[in-house]
Amino acid sequence: MSEGASQPPEQTVPAGQTSSDTGTSPPVGGPFFQSVDWLGFGLATVVILAVYLCTLAPEVTLRYSGILATSANYGGVAYPPGFPVWTLYSWFFVNLLPFSNIAWRVAVGSAVAASIASGLVALIVSRVGALLLENTPAFTNRRPAEQRQLRIVGGFVAGMALGLSRPVWSMAVVAETWALTVLLYAALICLLLRWTGRPAQRRFLCAASFVFGLLLTGNQEQFVMVPTLLVWIFLTDHELGRDLSLPISFLAVAAWGLGELGVSYWPGSYMLRSVGLLSAFMVVGAAAVLVTVRTRRFGSRWVTAGLCLALFLLGLAGYFYLPLASMTNPPMNWAYPRTAEGFVHGITRGQFEHWHPTNNLNRFADQLWLLVREAGSGFGWLYLGFAALPLAVLRRTGKSARNWLLGLAAALLCVGPLLMTLLNPSADGASTDLIGPYFGAMDVVLALWTGLGLMVAGSIGTKRRTPKTPGAPGTLT
Repeated sequence: MSEGASQPPEQTVPAGQTSSDTGTSPPVGGPFFQSVDWLGFGLATVVILAVYLCTLAPEVTLRYSGILATSANYGGVAYPPGFPVWTLYSWFFVNLLPFSNIAWRVAVGSAVAASIASGLVALIVSRVGALLLENTPAFTNRRPAEQRQLRIVGGFVAGMALGLSRPVWSMAVVAETWALTVLLYAALICLLLRWTGRPAQRRFLCAASFVFGLLLTGNQEQFVMVPTLLVWIFLTDHELGRDLSLPISFLAVAAWGLGELGVSYWPGSYMLRSVGLLSAFMVVGAAAVLVTVRTRRFGSRWVTAGLCLALFLLGLAGYFYLPLASMTNPPMNWAYPRTAEGFVHGITRGQFEHWHPTNNLNRFADQLWLLVREAGSGFGWLYLGFAALPLAVLRRTGKSARNWLLGLAAALLCVGPLLMTLLNPSADGASTDLIGPYFGAMDVVLALWTGLGLMVAGSIGTKRRTPKTPGAPGTLT
């Protein structure tokens, strides 16, 4: 399909009928997110925010809370990598709320970010659940009101599962940076869903690229998501995926090679020492080569590809706030980034030890079990039991929902096991407590899978009795 090609209008699926959508032409008429989806978003956001505000930390807490509160108050430079986007976000709340202490005001910003992230999860589950079950008679045979109720409940439970999970809740009620990370990641997934549903509207992919750049200004570990984003684009638009994957994969492999030769080092060079991450880039690059050979062309989507890269760099340019803030000599002025040396030291996390990824299979197996155990205890074993159910209807669903779920599965691998190899923690309790917040993105994905699983279970596991006709026995549908 050429850029800007038109699509046929959206078709609605009446109750009792299966969808005729084969997935070859994503629907475009009317709003993508419906009123029932926004209702789930509003309910989850308000309820979670109320819980957070009732349990908010009244003062400065442990870890970096005091440093971050001071940085937010003066618009300064926090510890590496500086967290410029978070600093501006929290500065807004410090100046918006005219009462209580600074740490409490910053904690309110954390609560708002995490509650909106929970609402976005509810919004996504409600919309994707309908797409996922559009060819499932147990769902389409229900009355429209019952379908809406199932979507609201599934989305609301998913949002609550994320917001009340131990890792997210513990960081949403204090002056910390992690809640904004969860919000940016949920927004990234939501924008990708919006683009996957209607690929002709590429502005949502461009917006996702910008949000991803913002995400990396605070959590450079989310660099592991790059192969996933390329896979996501490949699934939706082969030619655009080819034009983005080939140069990015080449640059990643070249950066790894230069780092191994001792020629050039940057944070990504140390990350690429992870065999899993490097292999992911190679696989995506090989797929791009195969598509190039098959189509005998390259660069047909160069406008969109270039715009995505430009907006990603624009989001990443948030780092340039650090030298500007440093010039005002705020009380919190970490690494003194107004100088070139201090700027590089700050954004490359020079204060901290570089990454040493796990490349030992036995150690990785132990860390994988640690990840499963922590996910079960922090997120909830009961919720995780529903996470695999969407796979039961994956083959019968439309192309848009199937591509989105496959991309979400790739995201789970990257922000779960692959991120664990990058962090390379030991099995002691202190290391486990330190790495917990890094997996907030994984909790977002788990909440999405759980909510979709609840919708599948709710539509298939219960049957609606049809009205009896005179002279005929009652039947079950």
